[in-house]
Amino acid sequence: MKKTIYICMLVFAVLMSACTVDPLKEIKEGDWNKERNVISLLVDGQIGTAVINRNGDDADLILYAKFENIEDLSKVEIKDIELSYGASTPNEVGSILNFANTDTTSMLTVVSGSGTELEWNISMKPFVSDLEGDWYIGEIGMYCDMWSSEDWGWEKTVMIADYLPAVSPELDNKISFVVEGADEKGNPFGSYENNAGNDNLYGDFSDESKEWDFNERFRRVPMGKGTWLRDFARNKVVITDDKDKEYELDLELFKETGELALKGALDYLPELVDWDDTDWVYEELAHMSNPMWYKLTKDYEPQTGNSILNLMVKDQLGESSVDEENKQLVVVIPDNGSDISAIEITALEVSYGASADVVVGSTLDFSSENTSSVTVTSEAGEESVWTIKLMVAPDLAGTWSLPSQIIYVEQEWGDKYTKDISVDFVNASKEYDNEVVIVEEGLSDGKPFGKITNNAGADGQYADYDMPDDDTVDMNYKLRHLLPTGESYWELDLNTLTMSIGVSKDEITSTAKLVPTDTGVTLQFEIPYKDNEPTWNYNNYDNYMCWSYQFDINLDK
Repeated sequence: MKKTIYICMLVFAVLMSACTVDPLKEIKEGDWNKERNVISLLVDGQIGTAVINRNGDDADLILYAKFENIEDLSKVEIKDIELSYGASTPNEVGSILNFANTDTTSMLTVVSGSGTELEWNISMKPFVSDLEGDWYIGEIGMYCDMWSSEDWGWEKTVMIADYLPAVSPELDNKISFVVEGADEKGNPFGSYENNAGNDNLYGDFSDESKEWDFNERFRRVPMGKGTWLRDFARNKVVITDDKDKEYELDLELFKETGELALKGALDYLPELVDWDDTDWVYEELAHMSNPMWYKLTKDYEPQTGNSILNLMVKDQLGESSVDEENKQLVVVIPDNGSDISAIEITALEVSYGASADVVVGSTLDFSSENTSSVTVTSEAGEESVWTIKLMVAPDLAGTWSLPSQIIYVEQEWGDKYTKDISVDFVNASKEYDNEVVIVEEGLSDGKPFGKITNNAGADGQYADYDMPDDDTVDMNYKLRHLLPTGESYWELDLNTLTMSIGVSKDEITSTAKLVPTDTGVTLQFEIPYKDNEPTWNYNNYDNYMCWSYQFDINLDK
């Protein structure tokens, strides 16, 4: 019985085995795999990645190369090939493709895992680099982010030459890229040159007058000659200068204009900002900018700037004061008897690429109201007329007499007049025998400085700006501090001929315009207008208390 059961079970097992389908059979045999794609292809001399197009059985692949760099187009070796999973090809690495025919095409066969073949049409076209050729610099800019995420912050794009004018010579440079070949990844490389242009100068990312030097931070496109490599995978351009220093730049293409930008990353350093330094331009340059860029164009664009950056004349005192908005410039010379109808220009700097109708060595005629003019024409042909003002600074050092003090009054609704203050305030005349001694001790921040001493005269008294018969009318609060009694500190801004007077450099109590006269100089002080509302019981003295606006102290030698 047991033997019979065993035989039955054996027969059943055989029958069951014969009826079972192997679920892995199709995978093992590969009949499912009909893929015949080329994923990537790299051949000798190729530049960039292959362009793959397939629509059903129409399969095309386009390669780019510099033909002059391939020794024999009929024998182009395959350096690397990647196919879809399970596919194969007789055109393996090391095999040869022939592009010597008139249409520079070749064929490549791909066999799927299931054995199905597909013929790929391989064409080779001349490589044209988006970098190759000569480029001109359209702009050199940077992006600044001064905590723009905060309500009080700001962000902006800045042309660096607006902050650092010494960058301007870079704007006529020509940057050239020549393609010489490709590396094993198909990345093009070649020679590079940043030519200094017609002025034979490179830009300088510094400001000597402020002792700023940002060349290490902003020089992201090297000067002179070198080599370059285009890294397609990372969209980078790597330039190596003649000292083997590498400059890694992001590339941005502008298809509509045909321009491109080479962008250099900067260290963004908000943690280094000096909150006590109110020169935010410095902070934008030094810490809060990222990135910077050179924008390149195929067509040279003439510069439009037509400003005077600096103009100096013979015997000039201090630096010139430049008012860009009003196209004005002020120069100051000493009162040394110079003929103001022929003042020689000793220095002249205009916008990059611009020209002026005068040069160093020319003379300016200031005989008409101490003004002259200079016309500046931009490289693009746009003109601007600049007014040059001449100020003559008196020789302050020495002993001066004080013959008069004049007050200017303008009633809100009525008269406007000037008076010697002693006419109504008779005690003011006590000042008129005083001697004022001015001593010059040196220069500080470009400003002459020293001591000014208001010595009481023979009467031993100083002015008292009050009414002798009315204790309520007292102008001392408004006038006495302007030229203090005794010794004080003074300094002179040569750009504006403004004298500051006070206890010390850090404690200035008054400022006056210096106005030369035939016999000496006037210290012209501005005083508060309507300092108090009129009380109407001071008679005409309300005019002084409220509506006086200028006080002149005349000094004679």
